[in-house]
Amino acid sequence: MDSSALRDFPLKALQSLSKDLDENIVKPFSKMRESVRAEFVHARDNPLDGARRAFDLSKKALIATLLLWAAWSYCTKMLDPTVSAITSFAFSIPLSDGSNLNAAYYDPKLVAAWLSISILTFFLLAQNEFRAFLKPLEWKGYITSLTAVAIAILIPLMVENLEFSPDKGLPFLLLGIPAMAGYALSTGDLPLILTWRASTYQTVRTGVPLLIFIYYALNVTVAPPILTEDLANTSSALIVGMAAISWILIQTEAANPEDQERRYAAFMFILATPLILYMVTRVIFLLNNPDSVTRDRWDLDWAFMREFNAFEINVWPVEAVFGEDSRWRFYTAAVINSARVTLVSIVLCTLLGIVIGVTRLSSNRLASSLATIYVEVFRNLPLAVLLFLVWTQMGETLPLFGEEANIGGWIYYSNKGFWIPLAESWRVYAFLATFLLLWVFTRIKQVIDIRRQGSVVDDSDRAVLMRSGMWGAVIVIGTVFVLGDITTPEIIKIRPDSPGTWRVADGTAFEITPMFTAMVLGLTLFTASVVAEIVRGSIQALPRGQVEAAVSLALTPYQRLRLVILPQALRSMVPLLNSQYMNVWKNSSLAIVVAYSDVFYVIFVMMNNVGRLIPLFLLLLVTYQVGSLLISGIMNAYNARVTRVKI
Repeated sequence: MDSSALRDFPLKALQSLSKDLDENIVKPFSKMRESVRAEFVHARDNPLDGARRAFDLSKKALIATLLLWAAWSYCTKMLDPTVSAITSFAFSIPLSDGSNLNAAYYDPKLVAAWLSISILTFFLLAQNEFRAFLKPLEWKGYITSLTAVAIAILIPLMVENLEFSPDKGLPFLLLGIPAMAGYALSTGDLPLILTWRASTYQTVRTGVPLLIFIYYALNVTVAPPILTEDLANTSSALIVGMAAISWILIQTEAANPEDQERRYAAFMFILATPLILYMVTRVIFLLNNPDSVTRDRWDLDWAFMREFNAFEINVWPVEAVFGEDSRWRFYTAAVINSARVTLVSIVLCTLLGIVIGVTRLSSNRLASSLATIYVEVFRNLPLAVLLFLVWTQMGETLPLFGEEANIGGWIYYSNKGFWIPLAESWRVYAFLATFLLLWVFTRIKQVIDIRRQGSVVDDSDRAVLMRSGMWGAVIVIGTVFVLGDITTPEIIKIRPDSPGTWRVADGTAFEITPMFTAMVLGLTLFTASVVAEIVRGSIQALPRGQVEAAVSLALTPYQRLRLVILPQALRSMVPLLNSQYMNVWKNSSLAIVVAYSDVFYVIFVMMNNVGRLIPLFLLLLVTYQVGSLLISGIMNAYNARVTRVKI
């Protein structure tokens, strides 16, 4: 670049900036002024219409004032304790023995790291550049996210190597960064600036505030007092102002869909910032509380789980021996207990719910009335009460243990449990593996046939009969294989005249406890009533023409249900069933009503024995959350398959 070009560069930049300011500020402001003037002229010439518009304007102003007050109250409630917590963490009064006189002291570098990671996570979600990472060469698509990651790494290093005052410097930095991130996200100029595609106006609009913040963050002593005297109020005003501007931009709807989506994401990020800061600092404060009692209570050390457990539970298939195994072993066994009662209940409530739901639509008045009575009775009965009734009824109905309480010498039942023939484990596993491999083989073959022939799956009566016969033969042969070498329950009569002393010999039968049976019955009966309503509503939501078309094709009622009605009804059924299946998992926590050793029952007893309430409650929370997410993931994958074909 020659000397004349260098001399003319500032002039050209000022001309470009002047042009951008004229297009983005002067002209819009002039249009707004003319619009307001036209409103006043119209109100003067039409008094009645003007009064109506004035009333509407007053109502909108009142609503806006209430919303601004609510946002201000929310921000100050969140940011006041946040600033206090950051200040209390940063004050360091070291003693000669290496300890710190400030019991709440926490390394500012770690505080900055936790806050940076939390804000970075939500910023990346709002920026939504994850797909761009799949194309590494197109770095412009994810340059903003990379910059955010670099800043998040740089902040703890700055706090470690630069001296920030605990009462002003550090809070100003840690509260200002998410505020500036929300501002940059709202304007949308940052990707253009980082890729050198921004106009002068965009560069000034976003770059200048960021540079001013960086300057004052590094030299907080020269910052205007209004910015540093009350950081909570200053940050609240900044966040409320940015949220208001972002919402006004959203309401104008003057941008393309991509910019509107970015503005919505920026608005939510701005509103979430105070809550994120409060939650992170509150967790750090609880874990590093000045009060030793509170600090010990929030000590998240699970070392006590490696100690021997002090009570017995009834578990299968994982053995947990009292006085020999650790609490982790008992916890694992309890999770499996909860999982197996949930899986069995899900299968049974789905089958029963489909039958009841279809029966409610039957033209047979007796059948539909009985199904309706079932739904209304069990749906309106609290699950805890239902479990108690089932448990009580089983205790009253089942006989005492004795030789006469059996079915053909194969199955024994009493108020102590149920005993069925015991098969060898390897035979059961071999049958399940064969069944799974055959299912995978048929699925692969089906996909290959569709790709070769370009046709859909054959659903003719002959094809369905052949598939049903094949699977029926596999089940029959597998059942015969499993039952080929079984042991039937063997009764040991210690005192024949006293039924309470009779028992089943170990290793001769498989025991199903009455607690497990009561839990399965209660969860199945309760959830099936809701599943039945989901099935009925989904079927009735189908257009009547679908059923009439199936009738015109001379399909039998079973074919209509299997080929036309249920495949379409599944599109609305699956999301609702997803919620009910997660409810089964969470409702299993009521197993304490029937003394079933589920994860809630075991952790509840551990709380009484150990006294570590908060670590155990967090463990329980994570357990139920992981189970719910697993069920939701499976059902969402199935829902994606069901809705793959557009109707």
